[in-house]
Amino acid sequence: MNDLPRISLVTPSYNQSQFLEQTLCSVVDQGYSNLEYGVIDGGSSDDSVNIIKRYSSRIDFWVSESDRGQAHAINKGFSQTSGEVMGWLNSDDILLPNTLKTVGTLFAHFPEISWITGIGVNIDAHGETISTTKPVGYKRDWIQRGWYHGRLLGFIRQESTFWRRSLWDRAGGYVNEDMHYGLDFDLWRRFASYADLVFVQAKLGAYRVHEAQKTATPDIYYMEIGVKTPPQLRFVTLPLRAMLTVGVSKFFPHCQYDQERQSGIFVPDSSFKSVFTKQLKA
Repeated sequence: MNDLPRISLVTPSYNQSQFLEQTLCSVVDQGYSNLEYGVIDGGSSDDSVNIIKRYSSRIDFWVSESDRGQAHAINKGFSQTSGEVMGWLNSDDILLPNTLKTVGTLFAHFPEISWITGIGVNIDAHGETISTTKPVGYKRDWIQRGWYHGRLLGFIRQESTFWRRSLWDRAGGYVNEDMHYGLDFDLWRRFASYADLVFVQAKLGAYRVHEAQKTATPDIYYMEIGVKTPPQLRFVTLPLRAMLTVGVSKFFPHCQYDQERQSGIFVPDSSFKSVFTKQLKA
């Protein structure tokens, strides 16, 4: 299908030159012709600017100047974009091969889908895969209640999540600049007020685990998003997570997608009473 939607992707960056080049390459090497890509650097003092300059001919816009933090950088970037589909990629994470084609194809074929997320992949500082998360069902009102975090039902993976601009606009058209750690958590809750999250059974992005990342201080993250439950609760909820894994193919919006064949099945109805499918054909 040639008429794929324009995807607007933004990378907020600050002093992560160790990982930045791999991040940029994971985007520009996708070969997605209808990509709008911007990098918003917060005035890095390391080699980040030189790295960005090397790829400037393959980036639609970039800037390096002092800002008010990650959320401000993301908002600045998105304000310069016009794509129908949106997402952001942090400067230490990566997109996996064929991700943008997968995302564009799904949004082009299924106008019912407003936002998607994929299988979670974790990589180390060297880019080697550490682990892959199991598929999980996402229930809209549970997202609104704030139940998808590490101590309860697991995270909605930001580096693997994409959405329509129409949903972004309905949810206010901003990332909360008052939040330093849970800005995606807040955005997902607002998205869920308007649309189901569709889980795609495909690996879209990879989250890098390293000592310098913000989420290396989880207590601050949970304090910011208002979660007071103890870390030990995670072990209590493991059986529930297992049930969500088993039930994803029956009770939750999801898409079974073959990235090589570009074919899949979309199950849009999240009710427990009826499930129907819509076939995607290459």
